[in-house]
Amino acid sequence: MKPLSRPQVFETNMTPPAVPGGTKVLWRALAGAAVVLLALLGGSGAAQAHDSLEATSPADGSSVATAPHVVTLTMSNTPAAIGAEVKVLDASGTNWSEGAVSVLDNVATQAVKPGAPAGKYTVQWRLVSSDSHPVEGQFTFTAKAAAAGSAAVAGPAESIQAPSAAAAQAAPDGGGVPWSVFGLMGVLVVVVVAMVVVARKRLKASD
Repeated sequence: MKPLSRPQVFETNMTPPAVPGGTKVLWRALAGAAVVLLALLGGSGAAQAHDSLEATSPADGSSVATAPHVVTLTMSNTPAAIGAEVKVLDASGTNWSEGAVSVLDNVATQAVKPGAPAGKYTVQWRLVSSDSHPVEGQFTFTAKAAAAGSAAVAGPAESIQAPSAAAAQAAPDGGGVPWSVFGLMGVLVVVVVAMVVVARKRLKASD
């Protein structure tokens, strides 16, 4: 009898396909979250921009026939009336503003006391932007003649005074962190967690 031959064994490559490491997937998730955060910050940048001054009356650097009864500031958006302050200072530094600043739509108006003299004026203004941050600046104009009214009867104009405590509280410092930043941070955390969960599910499914 012929001896039985051994069965031939064919070796096959049974190594499973390589699966991307979890670290790489997590890095991709974090990179995607960073892209989302940059998009959110970029989209909210314009919304958080402070209001800007578009025009004044009298115009900056202009000359007018007589000292005006009011000065107006036109903003790019509607400012808050609370905390608004406008000083109309003559060449000697006397403040000729009268009463509080009134705001209608995007125009802030400051009344000027009667009897304001001729000469150069500097208008110093401070308003609370529509995003709750204070904005300020100044402009100048020259009056060729005094305004109607007698300065002697009206009495001396109001001296320059520091802003009241109420005005300072109404217009908070612009150095604070807006609440929208915290909201964006919360969104980023949610996005990162969601992407990590999805990455782990994909890893388990590929096992």
